[in-house]
Amino acid sequence: LILHRQLLTNRARRVLIVVPDSLVNQWLVEMLRRFNLRFAIFDSERFEQEETENPFESEQRVICSLEFLTGNPEVARAALQTEWDLLVVDEAHHLHWSPDESSIEYNIVEQFALHIKRLLLLTASPEQMGLESHFARLRLLDPQRYPDFETYKDEHDRYAEVAADINERLESMDEQ
Repeated sequence: LILHRQLLTNRARRVLIVVPDSLVNQWLVEMLRRFNLRFAIFDSERFEQEETENPFESEQRVICSLEFLTGNPEVARAALQTEWDLLVVDEAHHLHWSPDESSIEYNIVEQFALHIKRLLLLTASPEQMGLESHFARLRLLDPQRYPDFETYKDEHDRYAEVAADINERLESMDEQ
């Protein structure tokens, strides 16, 4: 719905959707079936068939797998050199980060985030890979709001205390 709205309001024209390999076709079908939006799937075969200098420049709306982007430096470079208005990353909890090291998947999305105004990270389990990875994804969205992990962790812990207090009060109200 967010993507559709961005397209309808002309806030985004060029869109890249990055998903796990197993979801590429599902996304293609759902975009067409639910929103009548046509996307091109980019994979190794499509990338090699294009006769343009940068194959990603040939389409306005592209779906590709994260594995496709990370598996070939030439593909990643071409995608990063393309001017996108919106990047959508599904299953974003798979972007691993820690203060000591980050995954190639995270690094590529981080490079996109530096150049794209609109970034949409989708996940049903944001803290599945730990608080550090969750922080790192928030940092992709707003690096000024989330400058370092320790500050975020302190803030997170304070909010957890407040939430616990609220739950306690609600439970005591229910008992009355």
